[in-house]
Amino acid sequence: MTDILEKSLILIDAENVIKSWQKYCYDNNKTEKIDYIKLIDKLSSGTNKLRAILYDGVPENIPICKKKFMVALQKRGIQIKTKILKHRIITCQNCKKIIDKYVQKGVDVSLASNIVRHAFQETCDICIIVSGDEDYKDAIEIAKDKGVKIWVASFKNCLSIDIEKSADKTILLDDIFEEIKMQ
Repeated sequence: MTDILEKSLILIDAENVIKSWQKYCYDNNKTEKIDYIKLIDKLSSGTNKLRAILYDGVPENIPICKKKFMVALQKRGIQIKTKILKHRIITCQNCKKIIDKYVQKGVDVSLASNIVRHAFQETCDICIIVSGDEDYKDAIEIAKDKGVKIWVASFKNCLSIDIEKSADKTILLDDIFEEIKMQ
């Protein structure tokens, strides 16, 4: 008799992963980059991985290096979902300096919506969320109510306590760093 593997879906919050990866590397005096293929393979090990989706904010004119990166991931089977960065002018609370910057808007909502959509469509047994962002808590609770198992993968430095409590399983990227870094 053959074991039937549970179907998994991996949803990656790129900004959260990149910032927490950089912080981890800075704090631990490391310079490696993340290998998204290794990350996905490690997290979905022992499951029937349906797909992996990376969510990110991008400028209207995407830089060539970012385009090449996204195309390379797509060629390896990772779906890319992007939202255009929004321009904001912000006044610093401390120094009152005016800061001109671009911010990510809509990425978390898109990822959270897909958690809920896949739960209601019953497309997966396990939803693996690569982010420790508390913004996903409500979507996680809805998916769990629909019977979907939730695994959260995050660096400890960016893992919300509420998300950790909500998850059926927590995978600390700190613990698998050596297995998911680029060689």
